[in-house]
Amino acid sequence: MPAKSGASHSTGYLVSVVVSGLLIEHILAFAPSFRRVSRIAGELLTAYTNVPISEEAAGMLLVTAVLVGVWGVGYHLYRH
Repeated sequence: MPAKSGASHSTGYLVSVVVSGLLIEHILAFAPSFRRVSRIAGELLTAYTNVPISEEAAGMLLVTAVLVGVWGVGYHLYRH
């Protein structure tokens, strides 16, 4: 069971990273408020890690987190 669950979650993460990389420019273009959220997330990550993170990368991380969460919830609802 852990192999199936781990494989599903790693596939979900990979797909989420690729999709968020493709979607981030469209999200930033059509939802200007997301740029501010991305900037705040980037500043928080920079303050916490002392590594400068651009707002595009921070936005991509936010989109990835949401997509991975949806994937995980969907997987566990489907399994049970």
